[in-house]
Amino acid sequence: MKPNARLASVLDALYRRLREIERTALARHLPRGVTLGDVRVLRAVDRVGAAGVSAVATFLGTSQPAATVAVARLEGRGLVVRAANASDGRRKALALTTKGRQIEQSHTSADADAAELILASVPKNDRNALVELLAKLSTGEPSPPTTP
Repeated sequence: MKPNARLASVLDALYRRLREIERTALARHLPRGVTLGDVRVLRAVDRVGAAGVSAVATFLGTSQPAATVAVARLEGRGLVVRAANASDGRRKALALTTKGRQIEQSHTSADADAAELILASVPKNDRNALVELLAKLSTGEPSPPTTP
């Protein structure tokens, strides 16, 4: 099997495994009725919500109407609030409520549990190298060429 074909197969299996681990970790930490989509929107609001719904949509990689609906749903559940933007009165800044922040913190704990589960199958002396390689992959920047 060619390396590219094998990589595609490995990435597919890895993606499915990571999703399974994430779901398991979230199920242990999040209150009932809070979905993976909810926590992703909460994380986006926490990171870029001060810039408004457009920034949340960009962060999520979705359309502004979809982000608006998701934010409105979380606002209706008391997890997100809108306030006047200090620098532009026409825009609304978004922020997490106390309840929304608690869920976001639970999500962070779930992420830590998921990381432990992922690394459990990797020998201890290989873990740092794996994390460094994944960090490089996550940036999308090419590695410098190696010299023979």
